[in-house]
Amino acid sequence: MSMNGWNGRILWVDLTDRTTQFESLDEQIYLDFIGGKGLGAYLLFRELGAQVDPLGPDNVLLFLNGPLQGLPAPNVGRWTLVTKSPHTGLFLDTHCGGPLGREIKKCGYDGIGIRGRSEHPVVLVIDGNDVQFEDARMLWGKGTQESTRTLHDMHKQGSAVFVIGPAGERLIPIATACCELAHQTGRGGAGAVLGSKNLKGLVVIGDGKIPAADVEQIRQINRALTKGWNEKTDYGFKDFGTPFLVELANSRGQFPTRNWRSGFFESHEGLDAATMNEKWGLGRHHSCPHCVMRCTHAFRTEDPSNPGSEVESTVEYETMGLMGGNLGIDDPQGVLKLNYLCDDLGMDTISTGTIIGFAMEAFERGILAEDDVGFPLNFGDVDGAIRLTKMIANREGIGEILANGVKKASEQIGNGSESFAVHVKGLEVPAWDPRGRRGLGISYATAEVGASHLRGWPQAVDMPEAPASEVMESLIDNRDTKILTDSLIVCHFTYHLPLEHATKIDLLRAATGVDYSKESISLFANRVETLTRMFNIREGIGRSEDRIPPRFWEKHPNGPAKGLAAFLDEDDFNEALDRFYELRGWDKEGTPTPATIQRLGLDLLLPGPTGRQSL
Repeated sequence: MSMNGWNGRILWVDLTDRTTQFESLDEQIYLDFIGGKGLGAYLLFRELGAQVDPLGPDNVLLFLNGPLQGLPAPNVGRWTLVTKSPHTGLFLDTHCGGPLGREIKKCGYDGIGIRGRSEHPVVLVIDGNDVQFEDARMLWGKGTQESTRTLHDMHKQGSAVFVIGPAGERLIPIATACCELAHQTGRGGAGAVLGSKNLKGLVVIGDGKIPAADVEQIRQINRALTKGWNEKTDYGFKDFGTPFLVELANSRGQFPTRNWRSGFFESHEGLDAATMNEKWGLGRHHSCPHCVMRCTHAFRTEDPSNPGSEVESTVEYETMGLMGGNLGIDDPQGVLKLNYLCDDLGMDTISTGTIIGFAMEAFERGILAEDDVGFPLNFGDVDGAIRLTKMIANREGIGEILANGVKKASEQIGNGSESFAVHVKGLEVPAWDPRGRRGLGISYATAEVGASHLRGWPQAVDMPEAPASEVMESLIDNRDTKILTDSLIVCHFTYHLPLEHATKIDLLRAATGVDYSKESISLFANRVETLTRMFNIREGIGRSEDRIPPRFWEKHPNGPAKGLAAFLDEDDFNEALDRFYELRGWDKEGTPTPATIQRLGLDLLLPGPTGRQSL
C-alpha cells in the first residue's frame, strides 16, 4: 500500500480453532472509511448478516486504530471497538483511552478482528507478528484492576493491557472492559461479547514505525495546540477534569436527578469538583498517552468489596450525574466508591446508575417491595446502591432482572414502570437532560447505538422554547465532526483546546497525503452514518424506534428549565426528525433512499447480482 498513515492490513483471529490470517484491504476502502468508527462500520456490515446473536460465536470484535495513532498528533492516545451490541442488538462503536490502538498499529495492523469462541478462558497476546493464546483460567473471576496488574507483571514492559471483569464473564449486557486501569469501553455491553468468547482480554506490544506524509506539519499543529492549552488559566476542565461539568449541567437544567424526574439537583454543591480535589485528590492522572489535557484525575476512596482498603477512583462527569444526582446522592465518597466498584467489576456506570435510579423509583412507588429487593431502596442510599450494584453484577435476586437494562427490566416488572424507564432503543440515557437544550433529544433519538451524548449536539445552547427543526443543520454538522473525530481517532474533549474540524482535516491530510476537503469529509460522514443505519434497519429498526422516553415529555418541575419538556410538542419532534432524515437523504421512515445509497457508494456492499438490494 503506497499511502501513509495506514498499514493496509487487518489481523483476523479465530478463537474456535486458534488460527490467524491477514487481510489486505483495498486502498479505496481506506479512502472511503478512514479508520476507527468508519472502518469498523464497513467491516461489521460486511462480516455480519441479519439477526446474528451478539453473544454467539459468529459475532465479531473489531479493535481499530486510525491514521493518526502512533504519530506526534494531539490527543490521539485512543482506539475504537466495534461489535454488535448484546444490550441493544444494534451497531455498537465504543471509544476508549489508552495505548492499545497505538500498539496494534505498531504491530503492523489497522485493526484486529476476532471471531469464534475459545473452549476455555484465554488472553490473546500479540507481539508484532507473533500471536499467542494464553490460558486465562487463573484470571477468570478476577476484577479488572488485579487482572491488569497481573498481566503487566507477566509480559513485556510497555505492553498495552485490556481486560474484562466478572460482569463481562457473566455476560451482563451492560458489561464494559478496561484498558490500563482507568479507561473503559463504556456503552453497549462490549465486555459481554468478550466474555461470550471466553476472551479475558488482550496484551499487545509492537515496535514498528508509522510513516506520515508530512510529519512536520503534524508536529506544528500539535505544538500550537499544546501552547494554547498551557496558557489557559482558571479553566475548570483543566483544573478538575470532567467533574467540573456538574455545576454547568445543573445550571442549565440538564443534571439528572432522582431517575430523571428533574434536571436540577438541589444538593449539587455536595458534588463540587474543587472540594473533591482538595479533600481526596491524589494529584495523579491516568490520562491517555499523547494527551496534554490530562482530564482523568485520581481520587482516594475505599474499595466497597474490601472495607478498609484504599484505592484510586478515576471518576468522570457522567458517573457524577448517574451515580450522584440521579440516585439522589450528594456524598462524593459514595460516588467514588460506586465508580471504582463498577470499573473493577466491568460495568457501565451510566447504565448502572440509570438502572438503580429506576429501581429506586419503582420502590418508592410501591411497584417493587422490600421483599423483592431484599432491603429498603431509597434515593440517597449509598449502601443500598452499592449492594444493588453487586447484585446486578452477580445476577443475584432482583439483580437478575435489572442486569438486562431498564427496557427489559421494565417490561418484566410491568405495573406502569415502562413510563419511567429512561432509555432509547434499549440504551440508557447519559447525564444530559434534553429538556435543558433545544434539539438534543433528536441526537439521542437518532444515534445508531441508542442514547449517546457523543453523537453530536445542536449548536444552539438555548432551552427548548423554539422549534427544534431550526437547529437540525447544526446537529448534522456536529455529527459529521464527531464521526470524523471517532474515525481519526481523536479525543472528543479536544474541543477544549480547541481542535477545530478544519484542523482535524489538516491532520488527516498530513498523515495520509490524501487531499481530503470539507466537502469530501461531509460525504464520508454521511456514508458512515448511513451504513450504520442500514445495519440497524437489517435488525428491524425504523422510525418508530427513533423516539425519546416518556420521562422527557414530562415538564421539568423545578430549576432553570422549569415547565419545559424536551420539545414544544409532538409535532415539533416529528418535524425535527423529518428534517434530520431529509438532510441525511433518508425517507420519511428513516430508510436511506436508493439514490443516497448509490451516491455514497454503498450500493456495492449490498448482496445481489448488481450489488443492489432494497432495504
